[in-house]
Amino acid sequence: MNKQELRAMFLEKRKTLTPNEHALRSKKVCDQAIQFIQKINCKRVHLFLPIEKQREVDTTAIFAFLKQSDQHHVILPKVNHLTNELVHLELTNKTELIKAKFGISEPSEGITTAADQIDCVFIPLICFDKKGNRIGYGGGYYDRFLRNTAKETLKIGLAITPPLDFIPYSEMHDVTLDYCINHQAIYRF
Repeated sequence: MNKQELRAMFLEKRKTLTPNEHALRSKKVCDQAIQFIQKINCKRVHLFLPIEKQREVDTTAIFAFLKQSDQHHVILPKVNHLTNELVHLELTNKTELIKAKFGISEPSEGITTAADQIDCVFIPLICFDKKGNRIGYGGGYYDRFLRNTAKETLKIGLAITPPLDFIPYSEMHDVTLDYCINHQAIYRF
């Protein structure tokens, strides 16, 4: 089985979750992520909003927590389709969310934030292993972004599946996780 086949298999597995099971797993992930944010005391938090049709972790509870907090700055990605890079926008009172390509909610505006100014990044993924390797959607957006973060920036995956023992498809440009949070536990690598 190659990387593309593994990606397709896990995307299909997500679709087998009932809406209630998906919501329950998402809630558990979000509850743990919020506790984690409070524990590590990071200020600038980069978060993804879910692609609903891909049945990603529903991060809206984390988003709501960060928006209400006066101790955190929430930063959301926006895809620049000309460069195939992510732009990182810190939300302001004027920021609205708009549905963009692939049904992803993106900020309409915000304060552009350099990757090396972000304290922690929550990363979407399809599956991960016990060594911190992950498989994403194959576009390389997050790998390009994560290579430009500061050395101390925490890279945290969010998953609704258990870890695999090992993903043998890691490539030189793949960036490993520091942590991954799923519905069962917080994994440190």
